[in-house]
Amino acid sequence: MGDFNNLSTVRFQQKMKPAALRIYGMVFPGCKVEDLREDGVRVHVLDKEFGIDSLINLPSQQWLSLQEKYRNHSALRYLDFTQEYMNAVGTPQESPGEWFKLGAQLYFYGWANAKATEFEKWFLMDIAKYKLLVEQAGGLERIGTLRQNQTHGRASFYAIPVKSLTSCFITDYREWQPTADESSGAEDSS
Repeated sequence: MGDFNNLSTVRFQQKMKPAALRIYGMVFPGCKVEDLREDGVRVHVLDKEFGIDSLINLPSQQWLSLQEKYRNHSALRYLDFTQEYMNAVGTPQESPGEWFKLGAQLYFYGWANAKATEFEKWFLMDIAKYKLLVEQAGGLERIGTLRQNQTHGRASFYAIPVKSLTSCFITDYREWQPTADESSGAEDSS
């Protein structure tokens, strides 16, 4: 596991987690977030089988399931949502990706600022609305462009312009301007 934790993507995820927790605390005051991954590793059945990274536990004893994707500041120039489609493309291990098992209720998607200390832009999307939008459009290929990951692994993904997904947003960065006297955000109960 030590080698996995040294991957740049895992280190980036761990570095940005406090910024995501602050956003969840603003959007869902008093919530506690339970990360279902162990040190960034996909081990929990809800994550592996249903694309659920975390649970947002609300003060009312209800919870919301969450998929998360944090992107580097350099990716902000694309302003696209990347939906993983297939894993290990072209290998004997090729298998359906996140799109085929996306069972979370919400999707947090954010781009880090230049110092990777906060999210410069982000949105929280209703996954049911997103799936219906894709269905009504006639599939992912109608709203996005299929691409091959050239950096990490051999996954394929659809790059979807964010502007085509705004009807699925619950909220985004434009609605929240944190102030210095706000609380530190959500509590991590992991």
